[in-house]
Amino acid sequence: MQMNIRQNRTRSLVYGAIIAAAYVALVFLLAPISYGALQIRVADALVGIVPLVGWPGVVGVTIGVLIGNIPSTLGPLDLLSAIPTFVALVIVVKLRDRSVMAGLTAYTAIISAWVGYLLALVFQVPFAITFVYLFIGIGIATMGMGYLLYKAMKRVLGNGA
Repeated sequence: MQMNIRQNRTRSLVYGAIIAAAYVALVFLLAPISYGALQIRVADALVGIVPLVGWPGVVGVTIGVLIGNIPSTLGPLDLLSAIPTFVALVIVVKLRDRSVMAGLTAYTAIISAWVGYLLALVFQVPFAITFVYLFIGIGIATMGMGYLLYKAMKRVLGNGA
């Protein structure tokens, strides 16, 4: 019994680390489209894994966002983005049994509002139109690519996922 708990903790740690590393790698490799008002942060597609892996995914993506935002044009202020990311990912986990798409949509709305607020604050851009642009770009990554990733991984992992 003790060995089983230790194996599960190790597995969760490894899942979280892999997800965080993949997120950071995608943000850095695709940096030109990962920041700003007109962005499609492809790394956000990994949010689609969160309904399948749960808390390791929440922690992995949150850490990925924290590290991925270090070189952000918003400066150190963007490191705070890990907080709304964590909250949005908790909502994704809470909604996973009801509607994965609802969770991904909530994530998209929360992150779009947060990043839109930061961009309006730092660069004095209009919040409403910036929010719309962000919602489209983040939506492509999460509700589009993320949902496709979720469906593919669910099929690979089987119905028990």
